[in-house]
Amino acid sequence: MKPLSIVAALGTALLFTAAGAPARADYPDKPIEMIVAFAPGGGTDVAARSIARYMEKYLGPGARIGVVNKPGAGGEIGWTSVAQGKADGYTIGFINAPAINALVVEGKSKFKMSDFQPVANLVYDPGVLVVPKNSPYSSLKDLVDAAKKASGAVVIGTSGASGSSEHIALLNFQRLADTKFTPAFFGGTAPVRQAVLGGHVPAATMNLSEALQIAREGTIKVIGVMSAERSSYLPDAPTFREGGYDVVVGASRGIAAPKGIPADVIAKLEKAIDQALKDPEYLDAARKAEIPLQYLASADFKTFLDRASTDLEATWKATPWK
Repeated sequence: MKPLSIVAALGTALLFTAAGAPARADYPDKPIEMIVAFAPGGGTDVAARSIARYMEKYLGPGARIGVVNKPGAGGEIGWTSVAQGKADGYTIGFINAPAINALVVEGKSKFKMSDFQPVANLVYDPGVLVVPKNSPYSSLKDLVDAAKKASGAVVIGTSGASGSSEHIALLNFQRLADTKFTPAFFGGTAPVRQAVLGGHVPAATMNLSEALQIAREGTIKVIGVMSAERSSYLPDAPTFREGGYDVVVGASRGIAAPKGIPADVIAKLEKAIDQALKDPEYLDAARKAEIPLQYLASADFKTFLDRASTDLEATWKATPWK
């Protein structure tokens, strides 16, 4: 082989990673699709649209990210689209633990957790239990006492599907309270908010960020926050622990890609997210939107997801939710 040919061959080889995938020095050179598995207006959608333009800023000139909502089946439709997407960095999406883990544990999803490459977690949003403003219930004890008088008669709406973080929290709550509630699954934030505001259900669970506005308006009462300590966003609302029930449950919202995405592309995405989360303008926007940020890099996010799966498998064996 002539010297020039050897140089050319080496140059070509350097364009590929050890796994055989092309190194993407020019990534991204076309629009990235960011899939959200829920309808517009919910906590995940707000988080996605808030971070997308700052990721564009740090991915480089010309970078474009389009947020695409694919709601349905408790998130399964959108998450399946992410899992089955082409592993080239142009299909990414938000995944929500523990809801996504629960679908896998149930054995009914079209994907496995190993079908995803975690990129970064952005948000951890604790659950809350709310009642209408004119509700006779002012505390968790009031709700528990009512349920004990007529087991199953107290209906509690959830913004998620069966196996969502809110439903798992409800199962834990009723176990600790030694009573039984009847869950009503609304499959989204807007429907369950309307249900509790209209008095169609006596109580509802949702995530803190999804309840803040109506709580501050006084149209609902938050009688329990599922966090270890009171939230700075709603400091007057008591925790479940204060009410005597050790329920600490929340929903994470993070970005993942299909399994097999090139390592250098993951690194670019991870770096862009890290830079975005340090951007003073984004931090100010997140504060104003009251997005409860909690950043985990790729490796730590995977550890978090693995732990969520392990915990849910144990819960499923003890208390199947379907």
